[in-house]
This record gives sequence, C-alpha cells and structure tokens, in this order.
Amino acid sequence: MPRIQFHTLPTQARDALIERAVELASKPWDDVHLRPPGGDTSFREAVFDHGRGLLGFHVNEDALLIRIFDIVWLG
Repeated sequence: MPRIQFHTLPTQARDALIERAVELASKPWDDVHLRPPGGDTSFREAVFDHGRGLLGFHVNEDALLIRIFDIVWLG
C-alpha cells in the first residue's frame, strides 16, 4: 500500500480503506471495476467510504493476496 498516501488520509478515510481492503481480500470481485477496462483482470479498482475514495489494487488469486497500489481520496 502506498505509505505516503495512506498516512496522509484523515482517520475516517484510513479506517474505511482498511475495512474495504479486508472485504476485498475475501471477495476481490465484489463491486469492483477492471483497470484499465478490458485489460488484465487481476488489476482492479474499488470505491470506499461511500464513494469518497478510490483504490487501485492487484489480485493474486493463487496466493489469495491483494496489493493496493493507488489511493485517491476525494473526501
């Protein structure tokens, strides 16, 4: 996870991001979009905190692992 992006988020946004990441770890197809559209299906995007944030992540389904590589907070 991008540390600078994460640590500069307000507390509410950090908590919501962590909650969403936990959900995605068990259900990486739950309410997500492919990134970029039509590209590699292991790269995905999801919203968090009621649409105020967007995170880009990569799914390794064999290892049951997600890696967050981008966070956008619209707050």
